[in-house]
Amino acid sequence: MKTLVVYKSKTGFTKKYAEIIAKEVQCDMIELKKATAAKMAEYDTVVFGSRLFAGNVDDLKKAKEMFAASSAKELVVFATGATPNAAEDIVNDVWENNFTPEELEVIPHFYMQSGICYEKMPFMEKMMMKMAARMMKNQKEKTEMGQGFEEALKGSFDISGEEYVKPLVEYLKK
Repeated sequence: MKTLVVYKSKTGFTKKYAEIIAKEVQCDMIELKKATAAKMAEYDTVVFGSRLFAGNVDDLKKAKEMFAASSAKELVVFATGATPNAAEDIVNDVWENNFTPEELEVIPHFYMQSGICYEKMPFMEKMMMKMAARMMKNQKEKTEMGQGFEEALKGSFDISGEEYVKPLVEYLKK
């Protein structure tokens, strides 16, 4: 089974995970902006990875359309984000917002906690994150999750780790 990892990365976390996956399964890797349906058609399995942004897997729609136009047999998706893997309810909500019920059944999907890197973040996104942090700070009644979210938005942090790639790698090696 020939596998291609296609990724989109703004601050480096998704690229880091894509590199680990490509190394572990000994497959090719390409940035989404260089990918085409014709390129995907050269492979049996296409793994698409991107960050979560405002609850959406960034450019997932584009990747799904490109995959559908190819003759590749299987699409696998991974998303990276600042939410810890342990927040399963939040992660499950993300999947439900990004896939139809039918897609949830047939597209293997994996989440990998990563972090926030304000230093590499585009200016407008950085401003949006800072605004969200300010709004959270000004809330009078905060849930435990809200307090954690406010704390997380204060600055850059890295909670990524190679162990979060293992479930996806094991799936691809089966």
